[in-house]
Amino acid sequence: MSSYFTIFILFCKFSLLCFGGGYMLIPLIISDCVEKYHFLTLEEFGNLLSISQLTPGPVGINTATYVGYLHGGTLSSLLATVGLIFPTFILSSLAILGIRKWKDTLIVRGIMRGTRLSSVALIIYAVTIFLGMSVFTKPIPWQILSGKPLPEDFTISFTGLVIAILSAIAVKKKWCSTTIIIISGAIIGAVFAFVMK
Repeated sequence: MSSYFTIFILFCKFSLLCFGGGYMLIPLIISDCVEKYHFLTLEEFGNLLSISQLTPGPVGINTATYVGYLHGGTLSSLLATVGLIFPTFILSSLAILGIRKWKDTLIVRGIMRGTRLSSVALIIYAVTIFLGMSVFTKPIPWQILSGKPLPEDFTISFTGLVIAILSAIAVKKKWCSTTIIIISGAIIGAVFAFVMK
């Protein structure tokens, strides 16, 4: 039973720290679920993120449900999902009341600004993780920034790079909806995998 309690408390913690949306969860989940508790591997987590883009619902809820299920079946899946939703529901209700009352105060404006900046940092970190899983053979961006030499087996996935660049351009130019972009990326990736096998 302690295992179920652990997964519930873990996702409650994620909920309390998840400022700015579901993608803020990525570094937290990698740190705890992949590296600390080994509920799933980094590759499984990458696959989970890909699948969660193709299924309905927020990425955070999909992640909680999937990680919980991998960890301990249906009950664990339910506890992880409730753990992610419950604190957010309580805090969001309190925040709405507080922001309405104190939104123009200097402290609240400072909190909102600081939270946005922290969220940007987490998004950048998530992007480097995606690059490491999809475009580069290793989490290369961190090595480049730290000045370390690249490993000898360093390669770049041409397919991954093309899909990433085309998707970024399509989002920027608003050529189509993000749903179409994600589905198109999945189709292109499947075609490339079949052709280049």
